[in-house]
Amino acid sequence: MLAEDELFAGLTARPIVLLGEEHDNAAHHRWQLSVIEALSARRPDLVLGFEMFARASQPVLDQWVAGELDTDAFLHAVRWNETWGFDARLYLPIFDFARRHKLPMLALNVERSLIRRVGRDGWAAVPADEREGIGVPAPALPAYRRWLAEIFAHKRAPHSDKVTDAPDPAFERFVAAQLTWDRAMAEALAAARVQPQAPLVVGLAGIGHLQNGWGIPHQLRDLGIVDAAVLLPVAAGAACAELVAGYADAVFVIE
Repeated sequence: MLAEDELFAGLTARPIVLLGEEHDNAAHHRWQLSVIEALSARRPDLVLGFEMFARASQPVLDQWVAGELDTDAFLHAVRWNETWGFDARLYLPIFDFARRHKLPMLALNVERSLIRRVGRDGWAAVPADEREGIGVPAPALPAYRRWLAEIFAHKRAPHSDKVTDAPDPAFERFVAAQLTWDRAMAEALAAARVQPQAPLVVGLAGIGHLQNGWGIPHQLRDLGIVDAAVLLPVAAGAACAELVAGYADAVFVIE
């Protein structure tokens, strides 16, 4: 177990640090803010990336950080209730911290309409000029596919644990949609890193996009960033046996 100072010293040497969350868990967002505060104290050149915002919202994020919008105007302009919907009060302390310290906020996501389209029609059916600039995702790792198969099966039959190996075009489209999501966020994070001052980029996203290195970290590796760090919160009392090797670079127990 690393001491806190040693852990954060190591994190500030990484190009990207990814912080997981359950979107409706207030404790997770308090933890994220505490990590951001600790990293900012060591690396003031922080850039904060958010799954919650589609790229079209980037000018609004810039206005927020510049102090040009109040909270209500900001949430309205980013279409918070329409595009995200979770309680904004869970996130506002992080947004306020970014504004107070003039930390750039980066929209990592694409429009949900693109994700729905890929999920309905498949990646290949979407013309290249209608993919919001997203490149071809790296194929899903086998373990990721198995995990997504469990989620897909539960969506289809919520009271069944049966997972079939039979080919299913709908499942392939479901995987393609997830990979599009992962790839979009990975590309935005990687692009933020490519600046003359090479800032420390911190990305906030759901745990499912980060755990075991399957989602965003896998796409980052495909983009040449092999040393992004993944930090994930775990509930107090969670069985240590469930935390398999490679689950994250560090886990934080949340009361």
